[in-house]
Amino acid sequence: MLSALKRIIKRNGVSRPSATPEKPRSIDSKPSSLKDYWESRLKENFGLHGAGFIGLGRSYNNWLYKVRRKVFVSRIKSIRLDFRHKEILDVGCGTGFYVGLWKNQIGVKHITGIDITNIAIENLKGKFPDAEFYRADISSDADIAFLVRTKKFDVVSAFDVLFHIVDDNRYEKAIKNIHSMLKPQGIFVFSDNFIHGPAIRSTYQVSRSLSDIEKTLIENEFEIIQRRPIFVLMNTPVDTTKRASKRMWRALSLLLQRYGDTAGSAVGCFLYPIELILVSLLKETASTEIMICRKRI
Repeated sequence: MLSALKRIIKRNGVSRPSATPEKPRSIDSKPSSLKDYWESRLKENFGLHGAGFIGLGRSYNNWLYKVRRKVFVSRIKSIRLDFRHKEILDVGCGTGFYVGLWKNQIGVKHITGIDITNIAIENLKGKFPDAEFYRADISSDADIAFLVRTKKFDVVSAFDVLFHIVDDNRYEKAIKNIHSMLKPQGIFVFSDNFIHGPAIRSTYQVSRSLSDIEKTLIENEFEIIQRRPIFVLMNTPVDTTKRASKRMWRALSLLLQRYGDTAGSAVGCFLYPIELILVSLLKETASTEIMICRKRI
């Protein structure tokens, strides 16, 4: 078993493509297009399936979120703070997955959520009546002006959110706004793909380079505390040039798309315990990772 895991680790580790300088740019600078996209997507599929990797089906997405839950709880507890009476802001709260984890797994009593979609806010106000929710774009000064004036937070979380801000200027504005809403020494925790080469861009997502993300964080007075894997085998190996990893993921994706939830349930059940072992062993991977930072001032 151990030797098999070592082979998997070697096959799926990060391979570092040669870095070439890339100028910051925008694919679509109109935030309204992103809002419309998510409004429509969540209206048709409000739930983990709609918020997650929609092409892989409901059953497999449920297993992906089981992994996210385990990693989130483990990493948050590693900070060794008593979060029960902390003020938490969840950016891009979507279907409320992380709001639920903050409340039910971590024991947080005071939580606020913001999202660019009306459908998310309307649903979450009913689901979590003791929390506060606002329709707001984290990259818009006008949208968050009310929160900046009236509240400061001990922790800001943003999971699977920031790489959907495709405009680089708005991305930097989002980081600045998060900094402005945190109390001194406040914690910022988020997920991204942290590419070791040039950014990978598509219409609704940009996987930015680790160096660019670190540069933006440091320029905005954040201290990076830790970066750890969320996925190894079960999600897209974005940050790799290894053909074996890409072929394996392509075959898995085709299997899930062809055979639907029956395959998703079986494959997820098989990979889940292996994924948890690998996530606990590896320091970084070719897939999504979690980063925890602290506001310096």
